[in-house]
Amino acid sequence: MADQRNRVKRLIIIVLIIVLCIIAAAVLTLLSRYQHTSYRRPDNQYSGAIEYSHSSVDKDGDGIDDQVDILEGTLAYVDTHPKYKSKYYNTGYPDDGYGVCTDVVANAMKAAGYDLMELVSEDIAAHPDDYDIVKPDKNIDFRRVRNLKVYLSSELMMRTEHQTLRTHTASSGR
Repeated sequence: MADQRNRVKRLIIIVLIIVLCIIAAAVLTLLSRYQHTSYRRPDNQYSGAIEYSHSSVDKDGDGIDDQVDILEGTLAYVDTHPKYKSKYYNTGYPDDGYGVCTDVVANAMKAAGYDLMELVSEDIAAHPDDYDIVKPDKNIDFRRVRNLKVYLSSELMMRTEHQTLRTHTASSGR
């Protein structure tokens, strides 16, 4: 009789462990499949401490300079709370609520009138040796970090040669 009770207890414990493992696996699968970022934004500790600088360029002609357009585009895209998922899109830009880190940059620039997909594609065609790409594909090349690093590095160097950059640091007074 005591042997039978011990067997039943062991069986119940084994079943409970199996059920807990299944629940844990399901929770981990859901958490890893749908990665969420926080909806809260941190307090702006620099508000009023850093002087704003504005661009003299308004590429899209909406009356808002490009720096503000890019910032507003960034915030608007992030406010859509895209879920992380790396996949190929025939149109280049994701349109299904998913995205990757480079999509923040692409959407921010798009808000100012710059099509990063076209810009990177043109630069790859003009400077293929810089990119180390066997077969260019404009629908994905602009979403790869290494390609954006090459493009933005060369683009920033070109622009800084023609413009004076000012850095505003509140603490140093520069």
